[in-house]
Amino acid sequence: MYPKITYSKENGMAYIAFSDNKIVKSIESEDELFVLDVDKNGELVGIEILSVSRLEKNFNNSYVTEQVSKFSPAMLPAYIIPRLFHFSHSQSFS
Repeated sequence: MYPKITYSKENGMAYIAFSDNKIVKSIESEDELFVLDVDKNGELVGIEILSVSRLEKNFNNSYVTEQVSKFSPAMLPAYIIPRLFHFSHSQSFS
């Protein structure tokens, strides 16, 4: 069942998979925090987070409220979807 989130404390990276489609292109974000993997149709296959600790720092600086005091890998989609939306409207995936 998708999305599938994998997280490695060892290397500080995470991956959110949206399908098993073959990746034909990888696009690195300008801030060098994400790599977007797309298939031959330009559909998003997955998102690699290159530094969860840097993402956590950005998240804490931007979104922490009294109700949300600790970042969790389960929160990755909620944090990156707005950034992905912005990126997808400024780039062409194909």
